[in-house]
Amino acid sequence: MEGVLSDGMCRCCASEGSFKDFQVPYQWMGAEEIYANMLKDCFDLTLSISEEINNGGICEVCITQLRNACNFKRQVQKTEEKFKRKMEESSFKTDSIKMEVTRFDDDDSNMSADEFSSQEYEVPIKVEKLDEKPRKRQAAAKASTSKAKKSKASAETSVKREAIEESSINNDPQPRKATIKVEVETLSKPKIKLIVTKKHRFGKDISDILLNTNATPIRCKGGKGYACCFCTNQFQDPKDLKDHTIYKHDDKTKSEFMKGVSLHNFFVKLDITDLKCSCGSLLQNIEDLVQHLEAKHGKELNSNFMKYVVPFKFDDGLKCAKCKLEFNNFKLLMEHMNVHYKNHVCDVCGAGFVNKKTYTAHCYRHQTGTFPCELCPKIFDTRVKQMEHERAIHVKGNKRNKCGYCGDMFNDYTKKNDHEVKVHGAKPIVLACQACDKVFDNQRSLTVHTKTYHLMQKNEKKYKKNAKK
Repeated sequence: MEGVLSDGMCRCCASEGSFKDFQVPYQWMGAEEIYANMLKDCFDLTLSISEEINNGGICEVCITQLRNACNFKRQVQKTEEKFKRKMEESSFKTDSIKMEVTRFDDDDSNMSADEFSSQEYEVPIKVEKLDEKPRKRQAAAKASTSKAKKSKASAETSVKREAIEESSINNDPQPRKATIKVEVETLSKPKIKLIVTKKHRFGKDISDILLNTNATPIRCKGGKGYACCFCTNQFQDPKDLKDHTIYKHDDKTKSEFMKGVSLHNFFVKLDITDLKCSCGSLLQNIEDLVQHLEAKHGKELNSNFMKYVVPFKFDDGLKCAKCKLEFNNFKLLMEHMNVHYKNHVCDVCGAGFVNKKTYTAHCYRHQTGTFPCELCPKIFDTRVKQMEHERAIHVKGNKRNKCGYCGDMFNDYTKKNDHEVKVHGAKPIVLACQACDKVFDNQRSLTVHTKTYHLMQKNEKKYKKNAKK
């Protein structure tokens, strides 16, 4: 069955458009796929269903990622079964025991000289003559073990045994020695080496900070405000988010934060406003926090961990916690923090990025070529511009700005901001010019004002036009 939903939302990436129904079966390469079942089997996620609003669907990009995740899970499960079988097969190893026996040559003995004629049996026999009645046989055994470096999973044991027997029949004074090799089966335990990777190490580091201080993570700056990392709540004031995180989410939830996240995606935005340890000590920055936890509380934190934690302070406006430079909105401040955290640097433009994921996404923008729009005659020089054009013009009808409260779409973000203030009672945006006393309600007006009156770019353009004439 094939079908799409109109005017829906992708339930995996929140993009708007017409997507496939996640509850309907589809055919792909001869196999049936139901994307809701795949999400349940692979990630144990059950998507909510509403009878009042459109339940949305799943886009092609997310379908591909989901399909790859399911295939990868099956691959890992098959590999684990194969590895377990190899462990069982290698559990039984054969070891050698070497025995040396010294005894008298007795006619009543169960072993003849012919039985020891091979290389495995060279028995020196020692004979002594007795005066009267033969005494009872006496045996003395001496064992020694030595390890041979044949393999990591097995060891070779060598045992030497000497036996002395007395007999009055044979008068041979020369002793002969016998070397006996016995093959035995011993059970050796497989050696398991535990490796702590960076992603697991960093996950423990951030949980130590969250459990021992009032530092709180920020997921993003959404339409309503600053989003919580542990639920869907958003707050206009970062202080409200801090109080919500501290008092509404327990230690167990915080200890699972960023657990299992790979270093490729590891990136934590941390609010360190009025930073305080659980012992009451006041701290100034993330470096002081790490030193305090190590010295006073015995915590072992990875020194590279701080490269992937970006701190923010909201006690004096939107200022950089490193250089105190002030910004008008959180997005610009986030872009500025890449200046201080250049873990990955673009070879083309020199821009820095905290983790490899954002770096890779940025480098993708530099790939140039000819990319025509599939729905109109326009041609773009990058794939990113083509995709943004198709999504904005043809998919969303040029309405790219979504209200964070009701989901209404607007073709201009100033109209969206005005809608949120008048309809939903959001806090009005106030952007102050850094060079004069003027204030504005949107970034576009502030940028035009700054370039025109303070950077003199408008007059410069006029001068260039006049110079050409």
